[in-house]
Amino acid sequence: MLRFGNGQIRKFDGKTLLNDLRFCGVFNKNVNLTNGNVQVGIVNALTKDASANFITELQAQLAPIGFRVNLIGEQFTKNVSRSNLEQAINILEANSPDILLGLFPDEYSDDEEDWGSYHHFKSLTVGRGISSQVINRGTLTKKYALGNIVLGILGKTGNIPFVLAEPLPYADLVVGIDIARERKKRLAGSINATAIARIYFNNGDFLRYVIHDAPLEGETIPENVLQALFPANEFGGKRVVIHRDGYFRGQESDSLKSWAKHLGAEFHLVEVIKSGAPRLYKTESKQIQRPDKGDVFKLSPTEAFVVSSPPPFSGATPLPLRIRTQKPFDIDRAVHSVLSLTILHYGSLLPPRLPVTIHYSDRIAYLALRGIKPKNLDGFIPFWL
Repeated sequence: MLRFGNGQIRKFDGKTLLNDLRFCGVFNKNVNLTNGNVQVGIVNALTKDASANFITELQAQLAPIGFRVNLIGEQFTKNVSRSNLEQAINILEANSPDILLGLFPDEYSDDEEDWGSYHHFKSLTVGRGISSQVINRGTLTKKYALGNIVLGILGKTGNIPFVLAEPLPYADLVVGIDIARERKKRLAGSINATAIARIYFNNGDFLRYVIHDAPLEGETIPENVLQALFPANEFGGKRVVIHRDGYFRGQESDSLKSWAKHLGAEFHLVEVIKSGAPRLYKTESKQIQRPDKGDVFKLSPTEAFVVSSPPPFSGATPLPLRIRTQKPFDIDRAVHSVLSLTILHYGSLLPPRLPVTIHYSDRIAYLALRGIKPKNLDGFIPFWL
């Protein structure tokens, strides 16, 4: 169950989510958006008709939710070179936009190292602390994509569309931690860039992110970095569920427990392992069926396979997560914390496979390792959406 504006509660359903927002309003509106006005600038590498139709649709979607789109400027460019995009963004930035939209042609490349309009645009906006959204030509005509864009704009402009109706009873805060890393192409090992923590209240309300910007060796987060990610003034005396994207490495677990003891806090450590779990099936009326979201195969009091999302295609089976925890925090609560936070993603009407604490870790790593990260290494706007 989710809580929207005015304390109204609705059952999570991606198909009705936009209607729920229209009827209830957002849970928490960013007070810096005067009267719900969203100042939008556009960098347009398509046509004037494309942007006009898109803005009309966007205004029609956001107005019933209580937000007014104000177009503060539009810059046209014939190509999406970095220099052209930078000139356009410089002009629009002077008008203090809440978000910049980039309307670009579709781009295709088999090489992940290729930089395209998306990377240039994100580098020039995220690095300046400007929220941004890239919309490719093919996306403009997809109705479901517009809903995702609406949610993304709400989240990127500092609003909290919805939270859990009932806070997690066993936690005060939920934190996701990960290392942004990239495998070396020709040598063994990896190149690691940053440690990232995303902090949420126990109802899923996003508190802030923290990025430790110094390069790290190996796949273990050092003790001093872990302590910096969990400052005493914020975590002292708190019950904290920590989602690790993958395994706790080296001395991470011991370091966190030691730091929690020093703070008078309780740190409950949960490993969310994305690969290696077997497929799960169930029987119904003597027929073998695929499992549903929330089905669990419990291995022990501290470990389970969990179906956190349905498969993307009909006829396919879901890929479960492997969840591990440590006593005294039992597997039921660990699984509950993971599943609860899968329904709080503000970038898509469909819930992701991972909880929002660690969802998009790969994307954040990919961008960070290419120098695309916010100038403020501690903030409350989820720039990764």
